[in-house]
Amino acid sequence: MSTPETVTLTIDGVSVEVPRGTGLVEAALAAGIEIPVFCYEPRLGAPVGACRMCLCQVEPGPPKPQAACTLTAQDGMVVRTALTSPVAAEAQNATLEFILVNHPLDCPVCDKGGECPLQDLTFRYGPGNTRMTFPKRTFEKPIPVSPLIALDRERCILCYRCTRFSEVVAEDGQLVAVNRGAGSMIATFDDEPYRAPFSGNVVELCPVGALTSTTYRFEARPWEIQDVPTVCGMCPVGCNVNATTREGKVKRILSRNHPEVDDGWLCDKGRFAYGHLHAQDRLRDPLLRVRRRGFEEVSWERALDEAERLLREAAGRIVTALSGSETVEQAYALAKLLRQGLDAHAAVFCEEISDALDAFRVPLSAIRDADLVAVLGDAPVVERAPIVDLWIKDARRRGARVLHELDEGAVQSADRAILVWCGPGGHGGATVAALAQRLGAAGAFYLPETANGRGVCDAWAAAADVEPTNPEPTNPEPIGLLIVSGDEAAANPDVRALAEQAERVLVVSMFHGVAAGWADLVLPGTSYLERDGTYVNLEGRVQRLRRAVIPPAPDELAWLSKLAERFGVEIQPYPSAVFEEVSGIAFGGIPFGEIGERTPLPAATTEPAAAAVEAPPPAAAADGGLRLVRYRALFSGPAVERIPELQFQRPRPEIELAEADARSRSIRGGDEITIRSNGTSVRLRARLSRELRAGVLRVPEEYAGDLQPTVEIQT
Repeated sequence: MSTPETVTLTIDGVSVEVPRGTGLVEAALAAGIEIPVFCYEPRLGAPVGACRMCLCQVEPGPPKPQAACTLTAQDGMVVRTALTSPVAAEAQNATLEFILVNHPLDCPVCDKGGECPLQDLTFRYGPGNTRMTFPKRTFEKPIPVSPLIALDRERCILCYRCTRFSEVVAEDGQLVAVNRGAGSMIATFDDEPYRAPFSGNVVELCPVGALTSTTYRFEARPWEIQDVPTVCGMCPVGCNVNATTREGKVKRILSRNHPEVDDGWLCDKGRFAYGHLHAQDRLRDPLLRVRRRGFEEVSWERALDEAERLLREAAGRIVTALSGSETVEQAYALAKLLRQGLDAHAAVFCEEISDALDAFRVPLSAIRDADLVAVLGDAPVVERAPIVDLWIKDARRRGARVLHELDEGAVQSADRAILVWCGPGGHGGATVAALAQRLGAAGAFYLPETANGRGVCDAWAAAADVEPTNPEPTNPEPIGLLIVSGDEAAANPDVRALAEQAERVLVVSMFHGVAAGWADLVLPGTSYLERDGTYVNLEGRVQRLRRAVIPPAPDELAWLSKLAERFGVEIQPYPSAVFEEVSGIAFGGIPFGEIGERTPLPAATTEPAAAAVEAPPPAAAADGGLRLVRYRALFSGPAVERIPELQFQRPRPEIELAEADARSRSIRGGDEITIRSNGTSVRLRARLSRELRAGVLRVPEEYAGDLQPTVEIQT
């Protein structure tokens, strides 16, 4: 790799050498000098110079101050900031005075107070007093941008960060600036709610208190909170986050920028679904089914007695349905108990992830730098791994070609091709890994359906190496005991069907209603925000979960340890100790203490990928019908169902079809159409897609009914 060309410039008398093309704001930071900004944010694309807070004197150049954010470092440039230039200082002073003309001084009640850039820069660069004696302009407040976001228009300084995010990053185009001049204001089109999967990012981007979160509004002040660095457990991306807590409760979730994983963005599910921790139907004590009386709460001692009895009676006829949201340590502990203590024929009802992917391991940020991205599998990326969708959009903006159907010639001719498999099949990534090997792709990703599917798979496989009596578990018939681990598995229709075949069912659940009617014993579960341990994201990166708040019931690892004692199996109740054991088998022996706040990605292996086991699915069905792809919507599941503010984000009763299929059938967007298969039918609104392949229909799971994979349309 060639060394980038550099330039040398002087900023406030400090000489600094930076790569050519570096922005002046970053060049100043390299010299240890801050140039204050409001509108500037490098992740939002080209700077717009809207706020004028970064005015500096620049030579050579015009005599008047220049907006530093719009300039790049040039060889021989001499820059003087407000620290050394009276002209720049006066310009910044005037800028702040102008911004504050109508800005309300309500810092004691403003949610941004105490962590507000405008507040900080006013103290450091502002005039100290005002010359204005007339009344400030006021507006109706707050304006509900959506059930999640409130807008206080009199606080807005028109930096356009929010509208630029909507237009350039998320590309939803829903947040806009209306009117002109002094009448300019932020709004949504036709005052419709801002309904987009990444809308909450504008709250974090806003440099003042204009856009605030309705769920955090008036909940806490900066000096009474603590931020716990952890990882989001809502999807397989594993975004790095800070959980803000006050008085033992989670009050908000903020992004914690990991430039290789999430680039500082966060979807609304990860940002707002923490409210499920405080659900009214949260389980705090075990529930035991008692004949004729339904469930009754029992002590933990009795619950463990019942769990031991169920396990011993079922012996080798045990099936385990995992949610894929368990920590590595929880999955390993459960597997070790079943395999060492019970000689159980335990089948994992969970997605397995192929090790063949490790040969093509690259960070998610590699998608942005690709010149071709092939998205295979037909399920919507944004619904399964939303941040991956943002990386793909970023790649397209930088000139990459994005394919939604495999073009082998295009992949082979690209210098940096990335393959992304999102959909059914794929054998846990083995197919996309084999394609990457055959076509010479630079990287490959498989998007699991669960948050820690890869970590759970690795942990369960590692438990097979602890000398089980029977190393080859199989599905027993009949099932003596079904263990359902987590609400995601309990809400799965396939798991419910399995429960009907089982003699007894033990469920680990956070909520009362999820397993009511079919479980024999329900043990309270915990959320990822209440756990210590590790997750493995879709890259194969081991990341650290840190407990933000104390759960209302014992952690799963604690009671698994006590239960294992009754079977003569040693399981430590401490995540660090369990990880040390599993790490030596599955993760190269990395110590628990080295999994810090920003975990590096392990290097790609040199082992070749497995042979291709499955071709990418054809568009049309074999008999000439249309192929139906069901998918689990991002805003669905037990956690989302318990957040009133997120209900408007849940999927609409729509079916998505390709524009070519719509034209051939004279269907327009919004038309009601009937989808039929094997005597069943569903009527939904049509939504047209430019990205979906011809011959494929796409529908959220909750609206698919009993439709089969091959369907036909009746208009």
